[in-house]
Amino acid sequence: MTIRHDQTPAEGQPTTEHSTALEKIWAFLNRPLGGRRVSRKRLRRERGVAMLLVVTSIAIMTSVAIDFQFNASVDLQLAANARDELRAEYLARSAVNVGRLVLMFQRQLDGQAGSAGSLLQGLGLGGGAGASLNFRLWEIVPIDCGVLTFALGGGLSGLSSDKPAFDTGVEGNGLLASFGDFEGCFSATIEDEEQKLNVNRLNMGSVTGLAPMLQMRALLNDLRFEFVFEREDAHKVKMLPDDVLIALHDWIDDGETQATLNLTGTGDPFPDGFSDENRNYMSHYPVRYRSKNAAFDTLDELYQVDGIGDLFMTAFRERLTVYPDKNKLLNINTSNQEQILLNIFMAAENENDPKLRDLLTLQNILMEIAQAKVFSFIGMSTSQFVSIIENNGVAVKAALKGKNNKWITDKSETFTIEAIGQAGRVEKRVTAVVRSDSALGKILYFRQE
Repeated sequence: MTIRHDQTPAEGQPTTEHSTALEKIWAFLNRPLGGRRVSRKRLRRERGVAMLLVVTSIAIMTSVAIDFQFNASVDLQLAANARDELRAEYLARSAVNVGRLVLMFQRQLDGQAGSAGSLLQGLGLGGGAGASLNFRLWEIVPIDCGVLTFALGGGLSGLSSDKPAFDTGVEGNGLLASFGDFEGCFSATIEDEEQKLNVNRLNMGSVTGLAPMLQMRALLNDLRFEFVFEREDAHKVKMLPDDVLIALHDWIDDGETQATLNLTGTGDPFPDGFSDENRNYMSHYPVRYRSKNAAFDTLDELYQVDGIGDLFMTAFRERLTVYPDKNKLLNINTSNQEQILLNIFMAAENENDPKLRDLLTLQNILMEIAQAKVFSFIGMSTSQFVSIIENNGVAVKAALKGKNNKWITDKSETFTIEAIGQAGRVEKRVTAVVRSDSALGKILYFRQE
């Protein structure tokens, strides 16, 4: 559209100046971009790119912020778990030390056993011939942080009902004691190792080794565990109970020749035979090795012995030990009914005595043993044990009587302490085997889980 300069623009029509300005605006809007013109429709469409960039930037920043927050929360929880793990570990160690303290008092109490025999007879507790104070302190003193705090004058103020229960782990279903300045607790149990059969005693030699050999042989030949020896082990080796007994002896003896069994009751119970004790280890096993020819250090070491596998350990682990001094005798004050029966048969002069096949006689012996102990924490003496068996018409080995006793005892000095420490949701377990002495005892084995 053009307007002549000599014409007067009509009302509502643009002037020359206006027309020029409009043409410039139109030319600007239709300017070529990259060699082509951009339509208004496309221009409006491209205006949404800015909004898209803003939304994308916000989403990226949000994800970064959430990731940062998550990582910070994880790091905080890891730090809290590390703190609780350290607390739980030392709570469990504290439980072990408290157990060692109890065992120290037990040793002092055992030293007063002889002088208190008349007192027991007067009270009618564990009376009878040879009665003595056999008070098992470690069975009645609870090793628990709540009891310890209360005993030290802390009262029950440290208990909170809105915290997880120590023993159940269920929130709001118990009390969690605050021990010291933080929430946490510990507990421990003590087990007598000398109530079990010491495998290391199989290398005693001469007549002294007769008792541990017969005790172990009676355990392995128990008809209830006959199924253990009916299958081959993981190394395709099938062994009878007496073969396993010989393999246990050969593992710890000094020689290289396989032993045999001497059941006559005189001489060495494990005389040398003619075979090589390492023949199976060097031929049947994928990794070849030789017998240790030294004492067992841990119970799990038994897995290396010929004929012993998971089935054997499942059946006999709770009845065997390797930690006491091999000169220490078997403690008769056990709560294991199977071991009590084994002790009775081992004490008999004739293990095939008809009286021992009479269920009524056995029942009377077990009942009198229970009465002699009165409570689980009051043991009986060896003389009481022998008298009970003889009073029921069963002859007892002369080696168990008086000062010549080389078979049984009523005192122990080696114990296992199982301790648990808990702080927050972290739990630590510590197992320690302690041999009591005039101090806090010597640690023979220590394992932390």
